[in-house]
Amino acid sequence: MLTFQFTAEGPTVILIFNGRLDSVAVIKINEIIENEPLMKNHAAGQHIVFDLHGVDYISSAFIRVCISTARKAGNGNFSIANCQPFVKKIFKISGLDELFHIN
Repeated sequence: MLTFQFTAEGPTVILIFNGRLDSVAVIKINEIIENEPLMKNHAAGQHIVFDLHGVDYISSAFIRVCISTARKAGNGNFSIANCQPFVKKIFKISGLDELFHIN
């Protein structure tokens, strides 16, 4: 089961995910992200971080959410933190490690 939460630390909004980011879960996540005030009212200079420490699977739908969020955040204002090695490899294979910071 997927769970996630929003938290704000100064100019940084962190979304902490835990579970499987499959296509069904991502539909709900995308809707919530689009309606979350912290995301809707994205201020200049605000950094968005997706923390994937507890994620054991990502779908292509989640990759699309990452790309969309990175574009909305602007150059250098989006990153992915705490990836499991196999999740990080998916981002690297898809070339997204060049679009935004992944650790």
